[in-house]
Amino acid sequence: MAKIHAFGSPENTSENRAIRSLSQALSDDYMIFHNFELTTGRGLPYEYDIAVVGPFAVWHVEVKGYRGNIRGDMHQWVFQNGRVQPSPIPLANKKSKILASQLKRHPADLDRVFVDTAILLTDDRARVQVRDRQAGRIIQVKDIWQHFTDPRRLPVRVDPITDRHDEICDALFGDAKPCEKITSIGLYDVIERINQTDSRTVFLAKHHYIRTRPETILKVFHFDVYESEQNRTRQIASIFHDQDAMRVIGAHPNIIDTSDMFAWEHNSFVLPTEYVENGRPVRMLLDREEDQQIQWADKLHWMKMIARGLKHCHSHGIVHRDIRPLSVVVSPDGVVKIVNFDLALIRDTPHPDLGFGLRKRFHPRYVAPEVMRIPQRATPASDVYSLGILFYAIIASKTPYEDVSELDGDAVLDVELLTEELASPD
Repeated sequence: MAKIHAFGSPENTSENRAIRSLSQALSDDYMIFHNFELTTGRGLPYEYDIAVVGPFAVWHVEVKGYRGNIRGDMHQWVFQNGRVQPSPIPLANKKSKILASQLKRHPADLDRVFVDTAILLTDDRARVQVRDRQAGRIIQVKDIWQHFTDPRRLPVRVDPITDRHDEICDALFGDAKPCEKITSIGLYDVIERINQTDSRTVFLAKHHYIRTRPETILKVFHFDVYESEQNRTRQIASIFHDQDAMRVIGAHPNIIDTSDMFAWEHNSFVLPTEYVENGRPVRMLLDREEDQQIQWADKLHWMKMIARGLKHCHSHGIVHRDIRPLSVVVSPDGVVKIVNFDLALIRDTPHPDLGFGLRKRFHPRYVAPEVMRIPQRATPASDVYSLGILFYAIIASKTPYEDVSELDGDAVLDVELLTEELASPD
């Protein structure tokens, strides 16, 4: 049996079963560490269900108790009951990279130790069919022995590391602490952590008392309390920039709704944001296979609603500056919402300098050329340019170029492709 090292207690029956099954399936040259957290120095700690240290690799194991049929892609998973959630793989991979960075920083030269990701589904009734080249990282309890004992399942060649286990454990878990999962934030019960960076963590949550549409997206923004007062003030102003824009815009059926930000802990602000039931960013729908299933009437509806929402922004002096497929959420019942106003230009009002790296945050396939050159010179026409590229992508399932820097004069459109798509009987 594998050796178990507990930092904290399992949170639920799924984690209990995962730990027990791993320990029984793997031999005594494997070590299992469970329910711990690591911090990168900024933002919330990263929560880990399980890490497995084996004879040739280290695995970060994310435990999920999902059941039933699950389909989806590299971005989102769709469950049998119709619920849509982000794929757990990207966040799990990020946490694996944090483990790998712990090894690289250690003086014992552990940078050749490979860290892999596994999503362990503990319910035997779960059936997953996702279009994702990393789908091989999704395993069930019956797959444990084969997955963790066969080095050929890894994407790289690896060497034995058993004689370095002490150094590996010191590097990975020397700073680890028992995991204290966040179960509530203010008046909200946390359902799931769905994304995380050093500056922002996103949760799906449910309000304690509100019964009509209680589910809410909570965006938790972190700032560095140890910065100088000037830098800290700039950070906080940047955090509230989205709210500044939303206050000016006001309510509109094609603009995402947000509530007032509130302070949380000593270094965070929380923005409650409308949860669109079964909503998916347009980016998730534009891969070729899924796009072929979208009716022209639906695409036309999206384009009309996006244009209406953007017109409302412009009429209130807001230039979005980040119109692209990730900034529009649509749902099967026809809801269309423009989101992500954190890069917006607020005309004729004081607004903070969003930092030297602002241009790096624009998407090179969708940003207008003049905005990429000088972000402060954005106008409604700049948004209309980005809107045109977005419409092109919705119609043709691709953009006319990969990077705005490729442009030498006018954008070259694939007229034959557009003609073919627009010649539909619809």
